[in-house]
Amino acid sequence: MGAVWTRRIGAAVLVVALGAGAAFLAWPEPPRPATPVPALSLAGDAGFQAELGPPRPGWTALPAQATGRAAADPSGLGYRHEWPGFHASARFQGTGIVLRFDDALNRWRVTLDGKAVEVSRPGRQDLHIRGLAPGPHQIRAEKISESSGPALFGGFFLDDSAQALPPPDPAPRLIEFIGDSDTVGFANTASRRDCEAEEIYAATDTSRSFGPQVAAALGADYRIVARSGIGLLRNYGGAEPDRTMDRLYPLALPGQPDAPALPERKADIVVIGLGSNVFGSELAPGERWSDKGQLRHEFGPALADFAAARAQENPGATLVLLAFGEYGPELVEAHRTASALLDGRGLANRLVVLGDPRRNACLWHPSAEDHAMIAQALVAALKGPGPN
Repeated sequence: MGAVWTRRIGAAVLVVALGAGAAFLAWPEPPRPATPVPALSLAGDAGFQAELGPPRPGWTALPAQATGRAAADPSGLGYRHEWPGFHASARFQGTGIVLRFDDALNRWRVTLDGKAVEVSRPGRQDLHIRGLAPGPHQIRAEKISESSGPALFGGFFLDDSAQALPPPDPAPRLIEFIGDSDTVGFANTASRRDCEAEEIYAATDTSRSFGPQVAAALGADYRIVARSGIGLLRNYGGAEPDRTMDRLYPLALPGQPDAPALPERKADIVVIGLGSNVFGSELAPGERWSDKGQLRHEFGPALADFAAARAQENPGATLVLLAFGEYGPELVEAHRTASALLDGRGLANRLVVLGDPRRNACLWHPSAEDHAMIAQALVAALKGPGPN
């Protein structure tokens, strides 16, 4: 989750959200208990049954198509994940299927034949789905919350009724989205700015953020490498100076730096939105920049270098620099500098400068309406006549 800094000023409380890059005065309200998120949520018309229970040995692993930065589990089965938006799909024939978790941190949406079941902080348990109509089925599991550390998706398993089918074919293109809490989809389904931690957890849905919307519009898959509060050169408020995106990006698991990454598919499009936390907070004592003008001077070349490294890793990929213009002219000018530097290196790119989103979700983050607007701007840029 995005970190939150608070200070009482007289009768008011100044609240700053790392990912939002905005401060606001929130007058005190009576305590509002947050409704706990149920461990298992299944629509009444799903047409199947679902229950969580202790892992049972002996079931056969089902091959899957998985997308998202991850590391192999030492057991040899499943995926250790921390970055947002990890998802996996599989196909099988039968009346039941099992999903394995070792995850006390996250929310998951499991979609089967167009119906969904949501699982919250399952811990070390299996999700057993039964009562399916006989015949072929396709299943998708997607992490929709933001992880505070590594967790395990153990994969799909065939119960006694099921037989394996080949996994779905991968989408023809892959888009990688690199960013901060806005890319994560921090609390994007909320309808208010004043939220408690559990409300933020319940309202965050990465699958409904602008990245997956862009991918769906373009018939592509997506990989998300994002983290609340993170930036390039500096994080929000100058926090954790040794954990900026340029340092964490190569890691499969930021919370376990020595974990070897599983092989990744090369991206066809790379969208980078990393300026909001750099310019969205005042410089802290001890930071090396004297003012935001000096920060702008350094940020443009740093962003160009970061984007060029992603182009080298993904040969032929289209580069998109995403600038949230509400954070001021320094941010926009730094992005223009980065775009021009990339042009000078022969790396075609597209610069997308956004207007002002309403930011009326938790802690001044983009709402569902804002995410749709951002997605539309990116799709229009990517469908346009060509890069800069």
